Amino acid sequence: MVKPHSFDGMLDKARTTLDDAINGASSAVATLAVHDKSEARISTINFPVEETLVREAVELLDRWKSLALSLVKEQDRATGEADLQHRRLFDEKVGLENAGLLGRRLARSPMKPEAIIAELEAVLDASAELDLLFKQARPVFSRCFRDCELHLEGVIERRRKLDFEIEQVQRRADAQTEKLMYQRRNRPSSRHADLQSEVEADYRELLAEQDTIRRQEKELQSARMVRQRLIDIYERLAAALNGQIAAVSAMAAKLAVDIEQRIALLKALETEADPASATVVRTAAVESLIRAFETNVLAGQDLAARKAHVDAVFTRRLEPHLLPVPAGLDKAADEAQPEG
Repeated sequence: MVKPHSFDGMLDKARTTLDDAINGASSAVATLAVHDKSEARISTINFPVEETLVREAVELLDRWKSLALSLVKEQDRATGEADLQHRRLFDEKVGLENAGLLGRRLARSPMKPEAIIAELEAVLDASAELDLLFKQARPVFSRCFRDCELHLEGVIERRRKLDFEIEQVQRRADAQTEKLMYQRRNRPSSRHADLQSEVEADYRELLAEQDTIRRQEKELQSARMVRQRLIDIYERLAAALNGQIAAVSAMAAKLAVDIEQRIALLKALETEADPASATVVRTAAVESLIRAFETNVLAGQDLAARKAHVDAVFTRRLEPHLLPVPAGLDKAADEAQPEG
């Protein structure tokens, strides 16, 4: 069994990392909001700083997800061990079919119901703490994602306006080029000196106007490049936040069903325990979970089926590498192996 205190360090680390991830994401979104303003000066943007800010925010989000994922899995594993110990109260050979000699010696005598209850309540206490972290994370990440998308749309709209302005300038440039080519083809001969001088003046004016158009296009292209670079940077943040929302939803859904499973197992164990030995005072968090279970008329119904469903969703979204390879793909991979 996982010792009760083993969750404390993981929960503290997860709590601290979540706070850091929220602060990092909020700071990055606030910086993006500045670029969304119409009076924002693109010349003052420090791209290395912006990229570092977003990269660190994404890394913190990934670190938080990894810690939360480990906690959900560790608590699930501890529940599985508690369930095994409960079944061994009725059949001491359960779970020992494939155990080695050392495992058989260590598990020779099943745990008493009171000991299993104490372990299970410790897992429930950690579950309540993790549930609170999920309830804190989900609305904050949703708000950050919504704000990030909103500001990104503003930056994208400004880039589209620049695209339109560039297209207009390029049309002017094409028209100017045609005028210059026409002037070159229709220059008066040297016998018409006065007319030639007038045409040369018009030609120089056209050249100056062409230079102005080229400078305008260069400035617009530069501004567009800045906007596009900002979009590329912050779309990574938006994708990370969206992934966090999906991950927290999957983990919270699994945790909710896992808590039901723990409470159902706890109630089963209480019928086997000695009432006189029940001296452990439950924490307020565990009492709250049990009250919620007892007041929910649907709690515990179809628990095995719902548990299998949330576990499948959990694996598909968060650990797709653990999914079994379809037979067709496995066969295709074998056929693709070189001979020899």
